[in-house]
Formats: sequence, C-alpha cells, structure tokens
Amino acid sequence: MRYLIGAGNYTAFDDSIGLRIVEWIAEQGLEKGFRAIDLSGNTLNLFTYLEKPTEHILIADSARMGKRPGAYAFFKPEDVRTKKKLAGMTTHEGDLLKILEFARQMRYHIPPITFMGIEPQEFKNEIGLSEALARRLPEYARAAIRRCLDG
Repeated sequence: MRYLIGAGNYTAFDDSIGLRIVEWIAEQGLEKGFRAIDLSGNTLNLFTYLEKPTEHILIADSARMGKRPGAYAFFKPEDVRTKKKLAGMTTHEGDLLKILEFARQMRYHIPPITFMGIEPQEFKNEIGLSEALARRLPEYARAAIRRCLDG
C-alpha cells in the first residue's frame, strides 16, 4: 500500500496546504494506487501507517525552506533537520521528523518516505490559504500523486 498523507492545521492558514491537497485529491476522485490520508490534528497517527505492507509514504506539508511562497520541493527525512523547539511529544505539538526518529527507536517498520514541502506565504490564526498557494493547489496535488506512485 502507498499513502499520500496531508499534514497541517486548517486554522493556521498556509499550514493547511497538505490537508488541502488530500482534500482536493479526494474531491476529484483521484485515489488510484494509493490512499489519501488527512493527518491534521494528530501527527502521532503516523504510527498507524508504519507497517510492513506499506511500500511508500509521501507526506505533504508546509515547510519553511527559504524559497519564494508557493515553491515546493521533495526530500527525504534524512536530508533535513528540524528547527522546531518543542516542549515534548504530544498530539498538540507535531514534528514529523521527531516522530519518525521516535518510531525508529521503537523499532517500527519505516518504509520509504518522501516529504513534499511547500513554502508558505503566511501563517496566521485563520482558515484559508494565501493566493500564492491556493492558485497552485491542483499542480501540487498532481505532483504529489506522481511522486507517491513513483516512490
């Protein structure tokens, strides 16, 4: 099984881009050869998909990469380091890189994982997306699907 997982927060504006990608894929009926999953509120749910039958996981999320708003990149977990400062590991403070590190320590099966990071324009306490990201949503979804299926 292959999974295309959207991470983020609907109430933090551009931080919702990963969730919007999964939502768009579901609305368009494009789940073929993979399952689209909304991870939203609880990133610890990633553990559910770390099992031997999993062939590949693509995680779409906002990522500050120093690029122009709306730009995206694909990368492996081992290619990046987190800059988040967290008080601990809770369902309210998600850091997918730290969750994967914890899963390795707990001897979970870690299938091939690819991140799709999308440079946000703005994080704020509001539902929606900036124009820079909203107009490219179909492009992001198609790119994520291709990468998810290619591995």
